[in-house]
Amino acid sequence: MQLPFQTCWDRVARAEFHRQALIGIWNGLDTSKVYETTGDVGNDGTGKIFIRTVQRDWLLPFSLQFGEMLYQLRAALDSCVYDAAILKFTQDPPPDKEKWEFVVGADAAKFEEAMRRMKKIIPNDVRGLIEAVQPYARTACRFEDKEFDLGQILEILNNWARIDRHRRLHLAGTAITDGGLRIGLPEGMTLESCDLLTGEHLLEHEGEIARFKIANFVPGTKVHVQPHFTFEITVDETPRLRLQEISLAMGVAVQAVREIFEKHFNITR
Repeated sequence: MQLPFQTCWDRVARAEFHRQALIGIWNGLDTSKVYETTGDVGNDGTGKIFIRTVQRDWLLPFSLQFGEMLYQLRAALDSCVYDAAILKFTQDPPPDKEKWEFVVGADAAKFEEAMRRMKKIIPNDVRGLIEAVQPYARTACRFEDKEFDLGQILEILNNWARIDRHRRLHLAGTAITDGGLRIGLPEGMTLESCDLLTGEHLLEHEGEIARFKIANFVPGTKVHVQPHFTFEITVDETPRLRLQEISLAMGVAVQAVREIFEKHFNITR
């Protein structure tokens, strides 16, 4: 017979499998083939640089892996509450087995509203465990010398998992997070200004990424532009976050919740 909260362990392991698959897809991309850069310079020397996606076949498998990761992590939270109910009522399945879930509320009022299904059956100590990690509780969690708000990460996980499950697949895409342009000009012309517009939008549609001004520009002159950018995966949801960071934080947050439940019920491994 498996120990309580083992299902949470197993689901986190499955989520990590999908996270590693995401990393594999991204590392296998040749961004020089996925994206194309074009430019346009007016007769007055005012120029714009555009970037667009020319290869999109990686997006669907990436989004599917991301959705599966969200599902496993969100289900892992529910399993903690379900196993806690088994321990409290000493029966498997517990009473009203379909009602047990890990609810998330942005504030105390929304938490109370979300708790309605379990209000008459949930023991006070289990309710307290859930409420202690809500977004409004401001519970801190540490991982590799970094501190983050546990409830905030759980709220993002809850919201994104719901969106992916009920409305549509998430649009995972790329954004430029670092780098610059090298603009080669003939003698006598100088680069007066150059403004990068990185990080403002996903690159899965053509977008303007830079504006520049060439002094003493001669109409018809060919301008050589060499882009050197760093691309990172992001998710087109609010808040806009780097996927590498938030996916790792979500896994850590779910494990932190499991540890809280295990400690309360004196479960050791």
